[in-house]
Amino acid sequence: MSYSVKYLITARQDRKNISAYLNQYSMTAANRLFNNIKGKMELVKENPYMYERYERRPSFRRMTVDGYLVFYKVNEDERAVEVHHILHGMMDIERKLK
Repeated sequence: MSYSVKYLITARQDRKNISAYLNQYSMTAANRLFNNIKGKMELVKENPYMYERYERRPSFRRMTVDGYLVFYKVNEDERAVEVHHILHGMMDIERKLK
């Protein structure tokens, strides 16, 4: 049985910010990024432990997609993958994950 995927408010805000930024340069760039994330999340739904733990915050798992890092936690009680953040790899990750 697969897990559900929940995008927390922080991840939804990250997505909004990324879309606003990328749409300045290319109307298709944001769509391509989020389609790639969606595709990888389909795999995560079947195997939520497939990506490594983030060593600085072991409660998070980290997935890389097109230069962005998707941070998520597995909630076994709800059989859900909870996406907390979608951040560009060049950002101050530690500050954002607090």
